[in-house]
Amino acid sequence: MAYITRRGPVYYLNLRLPEHLFPRCHTLRLSLNIRHRQSALFLAASLAQQVHDHLNEHPLADVQTLRKLCSEWRDSAPSPTIQPAPRTAQAVTVKRHVQGPTLASLSKLYIEEGKRGGTWREVSTFEVERALRDLFELMGDMPVEAFDSQQARLLKERLSRCPQYFGLRPEYEGKTLMQVVESGATYKTITAVTVNNRLRKLSAFLNWCKSNGYITDNPLVGLKAMTGSAKEARLSFDRHDLTTLLNLDSLKAEARKHPWRYWLPLLGRATGARLEELCQLRVDDVIEQQGIQCIRIDDTREGQNLKNSSSRRILPLHPALIDLGLVLHAETVRNTGADRLFPELEAVRGKLGHAPSKWFGRYKTKQGITDSRKTFHSFRHTLIDDLRDAGVQDSLIKRIAGHEDGAVTFSIYGSRSPLKAMAEALQRIEL
Repeated sequence: MAYITRRGPVYYLNLRLPEHLFPRCHTLRLSLNIRHRQSALFLAASLAQQVHDHLNEHPLADVQTLRKLCSEWRDSAPSPTIQPAPRTAQAVTVKRHVQGPTLASLSKLYIEEGKRGGTWREVSTFEVERALRDLFELMGDMPVEAFDSQQARLLKERLSRCPQYFGLRPEYEGKTLMQVVESGATYKTITAVTVNNRLRKLSAFLNWCKSNGYITDNPLVGLKAMTGSAKEARLSFDRHDLTTLLNLDSLKAEARKHPWRYWLPLLGRATGARLEELCQLRVDDVIEQQGIQCIRIDDTREGQNLKNSSSRRILPLHPALIDLGLVLHAETVRNTGADRLFPELEAVRGKLGHAPSKWFGRYKTKQGITDSRKTFHSFRHTLIDDLRDAGVQDSLIKRIAGHEDGAVTFSIYGSRSPLKAMAEALQRIEL
């Protein structure tokens, strides 16, 4: 998150860097050479976005390099033009209005309170800060009371025109997000689902502003981009896809450097678990219960996070996974002293699944599967579809998938957990 401070007549950038990348010095300070607060906020937001983009491509960059780049970006930025306020009879009212707290000042309090209270996981903090960066990049800073329904609609419209992979694609290098959005160029935009995720994060911020008495209404309540159905957003794999993706020779070739490349697709197909749930498995999450080999999906240890409480579950292992040596793999990793089943994975912005997600996208394309709606998450859709086709009860499917089901009232870890029924259901799936 970028903030500005004032030293004498000049504003300075105070940019907080990711602590996992900069454990010793995680604040970048730089003079903006600007005396006007509004212009300083615009420039600070632009520099923060460019630093974020650079770190996505060069995570090993040091602070001195970033400071030098920021100086270059600052000096090459167009000079701000500040329009003087019109001298009208309403000038007194407007002046009184802009003296209230701004979105930027309140966002700082919001982030600090969220971190101090342990409200967000690391990944959630990153997503909140990214949504706020988009807000300031696309709308600038303003008094919180000035952000009305008209501003909210404009924000949604500009978010809907944001490009995919803005921080990664070379054609956007050196450009601000607002410059790209206003360019009129043709490019692939972020999905409506992503737009709505950003709007939800920003709506939560405005709800906090309302709860703390800074505004009386939240103009983002109920505002969202229209989306298609979940089926349209993510497609299941067909038989040919599965045969191609789960070819053992292909997976072994991919796994020469990283064993997780072999196991994660197989686990995704056989369990329907989310990618992050699989990546954060510990060696002692491969367990035996009621005489059945299982994996435990939990969030009780450091670095484990789940989507919701219903995601906490125990899943029987498909016999094919046992035959392929998954239990033996867990024991081998345990003997090395490692805690996690896939110790090579490193968290990026709090997510262990970052590298596997990128790899799987390249892998499926190499195998000839180019539909962008087919992702690792498609294994989950495919398993659910197959279980339904096999006549498995919907409540049992929800239990396997970790979905909420009001009809199920007994504890998933209790003695009545239907492990045998789940095992029989999963054995109907061809691996």
